[in-house]
Amino acid sequence: MANTCIVCGRAAGSGEHVFPAALGGRRTNKNIYCTTHDNGYSSLVADLANQVDAFNAMLGVVPDHSNEVKSVRAHDAHSGEELKLSVNESSFTAPRVLFQKPIAHGVQMEMSFPSRQAMNQWLAEQKANGLDVTPLQKAQEHTYYLGEVHHRLRFGGPCGLGAVAYVTQTFLAQAFPDLARSGDLAQFIAYTQAIAKLAQINGGCSEMKNGPPDPRLEPARQAYEASLASLGGQAPVWWDFDPQPDATPNAFEFGHRVVVGVDAVDGQIFGRFSLFSSIHFGMRFGAASASVVTKTVTVDIDPMAAHPPNDIKKIESATAIARVAVPAQPNASLAAAISTKSQERVFSELLRKIEAHSLGKAAAKVHAELAGYSALSEVEAEDLLARVIDGQAQRVLNVAKYVLENFKPHLPAALLLTLGPMIDAMTIHDPNSANGLSTKATETLDLAKGALASQMREDIKVGRLDERRIAELLGEGPGAAVIGQAVLAPMVKMLVPMQI
Repeated sequence: MANTCIVCGRAAGSGEHVFPAALGGRRTNKNIYCTTHDNGYSSLVADLANQVDAFNAMLGVVPDHSNEVKSVRAHDAHSGEELKLSVNESSFTAPRVLFQKPIAHGVQMEMSFPSRQAMNQWLAEQKANGLDVTPLQKAQEHTYYLGEVHHRLRFGGPCGLGAVAYVTQTFLAQAFPDLARSGDLAQFIAYTQAIAKLAQINGGCSEMKNGPPDPRLEPARQAYEASLASLGGQAPVWWDFDPQPDATPNAFEFGHRVVVGVDAVDGQIFGRFSLFSSIHFGMRFGAASASVVTKTVTVDIDPMAAHPPNDIKKIESATAIARVAVPAQPNASLAAAISTKSQERVFSELLRKIEAHSLGKAAAKVHAELAGYSALSEVEAEDLLARVIDGQAQRVLNVAKYVLENFKPHLPAALLLTLGPMIDAMTIHDPNSANGLSTKATETLDLAKGALASQMREDIKVGRLDERRIAELLGEGPGAAVIGQAVLAPMVKMLVPMQI
């Protein structure tokens, strides 16, 4: 029976990813679903992937069917333009007009393009449309510095929970093939099938697009409600805010975890699912109708692994420590977590961990780039140091802004009226400039980079510029102190005579 589809009983063989490829899963199994039912779950997987895309982009997760790091679309708050963001890049998705004015026989424009390829494509399109476009000067490359970036993060919902249920169901079928085909999961599978069909329809899980409603939507909703009714009126999967029963840390820094098992005491078939070691769910598949042996299978998945065999770690035990307690009101714990902001803190802590991870990678990169510094001539060494710091200029700007924004509230009321606008001007953005900064903000960035270069130069001389020290300078307290002293120096000079 192990090579039959757990949904319909026909021959399996679709080769589905046990953990979704879009989330970094690398392993496949041909013995769980037929092609029809494997494909039927794809909209659920897409919904879950969209919900975690921002985290995957920040971590640099590469989907299994792609060679490129995951990216997300966002908006630059200052220009209002769309951005493509990932751990490897931040770029506008379309050309931007920075400046234009009418001239004798046309219009003179200053434009910004995401890349040279995008510029050449735009020029070709203008020519194809019969427009004569003449570049007035050679294109120059500039770094555009970002301020606020807006990305809508949507997480959970019926289809999010359904996707979690489907993924865990797939792991259960792999770990307990006979149990998955015994009929004891019939109601659970009917639920995942119903929510999967709803996810395929416009307005089923996502926002309704323009146009008339899909005639399939209402029947799909009724089928979904019927699947819940057979389960007592509530989904068999829920957000889990209680401490995890298995305190063993995930094998990977940002690993996902899937736990499936069965308890011989009462036949409970249970599952748990965790994303990035931070966001947890529990579920009850049903109860075994025949005699079973207690067993739990725990699989940790590394979404950043490029390929097997080091992408997962699997542990089996003869216990049911991870069995679940079905909540009487599944939404009550979620409502409480929202009202107390405990779930908000979970996401904030995850973002903090991702930023610390990113800072560590940046520090390692800078350390490697500066490895040959001492062997260079003075001029070559200074050029190298400047290039390396330029490569981290967005981080340097962020630290400078942090220092100035936190300095302003500590000013006496008598000085705030005068100095407040000056502090604001030091970091103000200008989307119509080549680098996205005002002249004053560019000067602030130059001061910060100069101070950081001076400190790194001194640290190299005394032999203490290791990766940890670089991380401190690029994004922690010591860096804020060094950069703060430089960018606040003009302000301090003004304060002294004003206080006298």
